[in-house]
Amino acid sequence: MTLTVPSIEIEEPQDADAPPSTPTTYQKRPASVYSVGGRPPPIIRAVSYQPSIAATTQQSNEHHIPPPSTPEEKSKFTRRYLAGVTGISYALFLIVFGLIAFITDAVENNARYPLAEVFALYMVATGIIYFVFLYVDIRLYVWRAQKALLELQRRRELYEEQLQRTAALNNGPTGALELGTPSANGVVEPATWQMAPLKPIPHDYCFVTGRHGEIIYLKLGATWFCFGLLIHSVLLLSYQGILMNSRDGKWAQCASNTTIAMEVLFLVYCLFLVFFFWKYANIVINRYRGLARFGIMHAIGTALAFWVLTIVRETVVAIRIKQSYYDDYSIEKNGTNLEIPDGRDTSMIAPGDCPGPEELNQVLASFSPYLYPFVIEFNILIVGLLYMIYANISKCPKKITVKGHKGHGGSHHGHGSVHGDHVSKGGGSVLDFDGKSVCSEHCDDTLDHEAQVKSRLVVYGDCQHASRGLFAGLILVVATIVVIILFHIASRDDDYRDTGILLDGIFEVTVLGIMILATIAAYFQTSKLDINPHPISRLDDVLLFIAIPAFFSETLFSMIPAFENNSILNGFIVFTQIVQVLLQTPWICDALRRCSNTEELQKKKPGKELVTFMTIANVSLWIYYTFAVKTGDFGDERYDYYGDVLWSILNHLSLPLIMFYRFHSSVCLVDIWRHSYEPGEMAH
Repeated sequence: MTLTVPSIEIEEPQDADAPPSTPTTYQKRPASVYSVGGRPPPIIRAVSYQPSIAATTQQSNEHHIPPPSTPEEKSKFTRRYLAGVTGISYALFLIVFGLIAFITDAVENNARYPLAEVFALYMVATGIIYFVFLYVDIRLYVWRAQKALLELQRRRELYEEQLQRTAALNNGPTGALELGTPSANGVVEPATWQMAPLKPIPHDYCFVTGRHGEIIYLKLGATWFCFGLLIHSVLLLSYQGILMNSRDGKWAQCASNTTIAMEVLFLVYCLFLVFFFWKYANIVINRYRGLARFGIMHAIGTALAFWVLTIVRETVVAIRIKQSYYDDYSIEKNGTNLEIPDGRDTSMIAPGDCPGPEELNQVLASFSPYLYPFVIEFNILIVGLLYMIYANISKCPKKITVKGHKGHGGSHHGHGSVHGDHVSKGGGSVLDFDGKSVCSEHCDDTLDHEAQVKSRLVVYGDCQHASRGLFAGLILVVATIVVIILFHIASRDDDYRDTGILLDGIFEVTVLGIMILATIAAYFQTSKLDINPHPISRLDDVLLFIAIPAFFSETLFSMIPAFENNSILNGFIVFTQIVQVLLQTPWICDALRRCSNTEELQKKKPGKELVTFMTIANVSLWIYYTFAVKTGDFGDERYDYYGDVLWSILNHLSLPLIMFYRFHSSVCLVDIWRHSYEPGEMAH
């Protein structure tokens, strides 16, 4: 009998993103009239040869007009753009409505109609529902692929057993793959043994591999920022809980149940997003694509709306703290009592109007300025990761063989839908099965994805030609920590306050000057590297350019007070800062697209020490902006020039973006450090 061992089929849904098929006779330009017959026409003296315009036009049109689109292609094209444009419009609506609702709530503080909190609850709850659904659907798909692969493996083992048994009955392998029962003369008579074909596996999800799929440092950054967000949310929840559980009830009116629900759900939502990104940040969605475009855009709009919420809330807190300081000074000076108004809800702000516990107020006012940038940076980073998933929707490659990338222009997705070197079949005889064909690479990678996630946590790095840059960077980190400590000490003593401000300014301008020189030298060195034919995506470029407007606004708004007050040091600081950023950004964008294809470049590694130093230098500036600037409000001339309200708003808009730029620059430089000194195909 004949054993049938069918392989697994991968159903390839029609992709609306794929270009329509073209006929095989397509030519880039029409055939010349002189090429007819293989030789030019005879030249007739004194008679010009003019080909027929009508004939030439008809021939040209026949070659250049593409084939008509099918009704199914038209329908899918319409649905794709309808879902995409609607999702983007919906995300913009979330941002604009959130901006209006959050600002209105902070100004009016209407406790009867907490529109801002209800709107925030809607955004977070919808995001949780979608991502839980997406995670469960991915897990079910992985389980189905794993089950099908195990069944295929079982059938292969059965095939091998029957093959060995047949060879033994025929006194040795004959080369024929025929199974059956021995006849009277001892020869195996072939028979047919049909097996039910395996159920095809839809090509619903696949995973991006290689340099484009690991994004380990973005995941680490999201985890670190989520850690600060967790502390910030716990502080706000503790504040609301103490107000709600006050013994005499005088603070209960300041508590808000909707605020507690919003903070809890937002915390759960952020933690689940981090968990999802660690497992499936490289997911390529090919199932429910319209819903995916809408759901991812909802998450992007939610992140940007909470970015606005955090800025509004922390700006109001900063204004209230300064106003409280002036009120306390006025009370102490005039000897009068300040009456705090009742009936005001501070659900979206804290702790200005509510007479909460003074100890808790001091803790919240002291730590919140250091923690709120983590919330903003987390939301910015989440937008970048979500955009990467959105851009990969419906990008699962088709017809990629196991032995190599051979389809769709050599797509870098390591998955396919053709089994081995043969087109998959629903069934067949053992004559069609060579015992070597395997399931598609797509299914194999789906099965091994959990192991791939674990293996990607192990990061290898070549530290050759990086020791001096590492040593110089560590010295800079130590100097940064020492300056931060000295500045904190000096800020508490009136006798050393001016000295601390001067030390802080000299340190910042010195570090920026050193980084300018290092950037110029590194730019010159890395320009010697080869061009990478498979560079990283534009996500890093977008995340860098998001923060550049903050540097421009910081420079313009700081130059005017510096000139008015003849503050040469402050003016020089903002000038060197913008110059360094304008040099560093194009250098990073250029170096991300470099590789080392020659043995000489791989040996010399030009600029790697400077890349190492600049990585640590950007981290040190991130530490400096995070922990040192908050204590400098007393010496900031911009508060006197613009006023507390205006400069608090401008500062809360620009500072988190400046900090994020330093963090993401270090992420990009680590990627350069790892991949720009490898061959292009390895970096791919």
